[in-house]
Amino acid sequence: MNIQDLRSEAEEKIPELEHPESIRTPGRTWTRYPDDLDKQADLKENVDTDIRSEGEIKVYTGAEALDKAGQKAFDLIKSDENKINAIHSANLNSVIYAEVTGEAELHVKYKADGPVSSHLIVDTSQNSDLTLTEETRNQGFNTSFTEIYVGENSSVEYGAVEKPGNFSYSRRKAITKKYGSINWLNSMFDGDLNRTKIETVLKGDSSETEMTGAWYPTGDQHHDLSLHVRHIGDNTKCSMDSRSVVDHNARSLYEGLQKVEEKAVDTSSFQDQETLMLSDKAESDASPKLMIEDPNVEASHAAAAGTVEEKKQHYLESRGLNSDKAERLVVKGFFEPVMREIKVPEAKKLIREEVQKKLEQKSEEQTKVQK
Repeated sequence: MNIQDLRSEAEEKIPELEHPESIRTPGRTWTRYPDDLDKQADLKENVDTDIRSEGEIKVYTGAEALDKAGQKAFDLIKSDENKINAIHSANLNSVIYAEVTGEAELHVKYKADGPVSSHLIVDTSQNSDLTLTEETRNQGFNTSFTEIYVGENSSVEYGAVEKPGNFSYSRRKAITKKYGSINWLNSMFDGDLNRTKIETVLKGDSSETEMTGAWYPTGDQHHDLSLHVRHIGDNTKCSMDSRSVVDHNARSLYEGLQKVEEKAVDTSSFQDQETLMLSDKAESDASPKLMIEDPNVEASHAAAAGTVEEKKQHYLESRGLNSDKAERLVVKGFFEPVMREIKVPEAKKLIREEVQKKLEQKSEEQTKVQK
């Protein structure tokens, strides 16, 4: 695949495509996209990409990456699926392809003063194990796409920490072979409008996935996370667990979908999402869904939103903590069940740091108001 041809073909399709669908409730479309995203993308060639790899892995970048990836590039995530996918493809300025043949680690950081459109393709061979992290820190427009092919009896531990500028759209998708497993972790802390969709296709028998999300919108931020799984093979398993804290005038949006195909016998699939509301002006909506074509499965979904319990707040304040410190402790405790599930040390450390930053920012704001 030639990168220039890819960009040109995608650019031609942008005007005829629609934006990705959003959750809709009566009288409201929750996520609306700016009309000038193609102009915001503003392709730039210079993206500071820090790549660190260890173990049995080969990494390719740029035009060579697309050439080595071949048909695996833009196969799981189509370049013309929607308008933003096409904008992403037309403005690619970081492409990485990784071949994993054994035990390996891959850590990627994207840094730029302007737009970033990054695309990572990973192919793991039989009996391999990969720990993979992506971290984005940029200004303005950001799209981050990840395609992962999980080999037979292989495992992938994935962690992402997103700290983009004003707009961010991320797509991450994996397909598994027999006995393959992939565990996703995605966290969002910055970005005025930040939307991420993660999908796993459990095609191989006895394959499994865990999908974990943590996000913390404040101010006027809008954070939107979708977790999708498709059970195709026999004896496949999925567990989704995500938590969000929302403050000020921010919005938290969640969509979860578990789809079980007719011939996917002995399926086990569960999802749970919880939101902690710290402000009366904050908004949250959740849409967990099940699509079951085989009735002989174990599957459930749940979602809940609530405020800080008065009993917890009172208990902490009775132990000498002021209301600010008590709330900070409650927030940290709220994220802790998710934190315990994170198996990627670097991602866990970064998430704790970002949660702490959010809490410190609020404490500083409250101190200014009191003065």
